[in-house]
Amino acid sequence: MRFAEALLSRQPWAGLLCLLAVICGLALGHSLVVLQWSLTGGLSLVDTAISMSLGSLGIVLVWKGLKKPEAQATVMGYLGGNLIWVGYFEWTWHYFGHWLGLEPVMDGEIPILMPGLLMIQSTVLLVVTLLVFLGSNKDTRCRMFMWFHRNFRLRPGRMTAGYQRQYSRITALETVFLIWAIYLFAIFINDPRVIGYDSVTAMALTVAFVAWGLYLVNKLLRIRGLGATFRYAIPTANILWLPIEAFSRWGLYPEIWIKPLEYGPPMLLILALFALIAIAALRSDGKPQAAIA
Repeated sequence: MRFAEALLSRQPWAGLLCLLAVICGLALGHSLVVLQWSLTGGLSLVDTAISMSLGSLGIVLVWKGLKKPEAQATVMGYLGGNLIWVGYFEWTWHYFGHWLGLEPVMDGEIPILMPGLLMIQSTVLLVVTLLVFLGSNKDTRCRMFMWFHRNFRLRPGRMTAGYQRQYSRITALETVFLIWAIYLFAIFINDPRVIGYDSVTAMALTVAFVAWGLYLVNKLLRIRGLGATFRYAIPTANILWLPIEAFSRWGLYPEIWIKPLEYGPPMLLILALFALIAIAALRSDGKPQAAIA
């Protein structure tokens, strides 16, 4: 554990470990949904109780993290955001897709988009609108929003002097919206009515996401501070997750994260890596990292 904490205190190891943790977290989130669905038999009171418990635990973690130092608050916000997504959001998509009687989108005889994914697809304008409202925050430190403010002359005003950021809340919000956004990108790319997963356009977009992700990795490895590094790893890993899933659909490797019962040992290894890095980050004092070469 001390070795992991030492690695998290300097670059490039901090960036690589945070990136690995978030990628593992994405895989584990998928596995948790699949395992819950398998163990409860799907739509049921037990399934609902588990989902509500997970989402509520996520809110507790975010709330507890409000008073924690930056590094610990960031990790707690990330964990809480994931649990909120898996518990509340996933439940909403699955159940309302079923109650509304939505039929899956088929590609021949293969179901491409299940009802839950169609529910997510219907929220695209909602997400865009919410991002506009979030981007109008003059005290935001989100690098994407700041890029738009700077390059399109959209500054909403001067930042508040001495403004104290709530890192757990910010990280949870970022986590939820990034998962949501990547879902939307993947849905529209795979939707045969829009692009189609086996089209040239889909392949080009996948390559573009790889290039974008690698560009962000290069920046990630130069960031100071464990909290800031972990927060930057969240969008970086989510952007890389889209090609990771796409490559599996192209037959390069199996999607072990949606078959945890079939691929138990590798998923347990992923769980162990995630737990090790997360615990080490929570134990870290969050001091600035050593000088970057």
